[in-house]
Amino acid sequence: MSRLGRAVVVGTGAVGGSIAGALRARGLAGEVWGFDPANAAAAREAGLVDRVAASLAEAVDGADLVVLAAPVPVNRALLGDPALREALGARALLTDVSSTKASVVAAARAGLGARLGRFVASHPIAGSDRAGPGASRIDLLDGAHVIVCPTDGCDADALDAVRALWAALGARVASMTPEHHDRLFAEVSHWPHAVAFALAASVGQGPLADDARRYHGAGLRDTTRVGGSPPGLWAGILLDNRDASLAAAASFRAELDRIERALRDGDRAALEGALARGADWRSTL
Repeated sequence: MSRLGRAVVVGTGAVGGSIAGALRARGLAGEVWGFDPANAAAAREAGLVDRVAASLAEAVDGADLVVLAAPVPVNRALLGDPALREALGARALLTDVSSTKASVVAAARAGLGARLGRFVASHPIAGSDRAGPGASRIDLLDGAHVIVCPTDGCDADALDAVRALWAALGARVASMTPEHHDRLFAEVSHWPHAVAFALAASVGQGPLADDARRYHGAGLRDTTRVGGSPPGLWAGILLDNRDASLAAAASFRAELDRIERALRDGDRAALEGALARGADWRSTL
């Protein structure tokens, strides 16, 4: 990809900070600015950004690339903010890293006006259960998938440039519709996070919580790892993708019911069959 003059990351937490740091480390932009009332100063101290903008308008004005890396509800609000639309240059690139896509694309259609063609919705499949710029890694996207969900009116050169950007950061880029993306990630990410939170709560709020903390093994650590993620962030994601997440919950409930029924009946063959339904697919990952 062509080297950018100035890139701006709005939201410099773990993912945004990682993208900003990678842009700097790989020399993909002459300057990388951050705008984030909560985290930008820490991102600057960590060397992830060159400068902290004082306002959204200052951040966006004159930028060649703007990456919206705030939580989903904030990104939707930013796409409807006149300060963003009015400051965004006619040829500037605009993308996001939201974990849901349909509502973000709808917000872009409603709010960007003549700048809609410069927006390419994106979702890097990367990150961890840690938050804030201290959790940033400049190699976060190395080998990771990034899904892009272009709108019907997306400018061809903007789509090509955003795809090239993610590839230059080390990612493997794929495309899908926002609706397919949200159905898929309800099953592979959003509902699994809810399950991890619930499992952690069922143990941690129970009478054996102290012993479980002392004597647990890798099984509990592995299955509840993402249950340590920021609850506010994941409440926003689950609510934003509510219908697809509820559909995934219903599928999960059916499988859990199958296991409980076999266990209650003492039916070993049925129990092994129920467990194999998961084990067979898991072995393909």
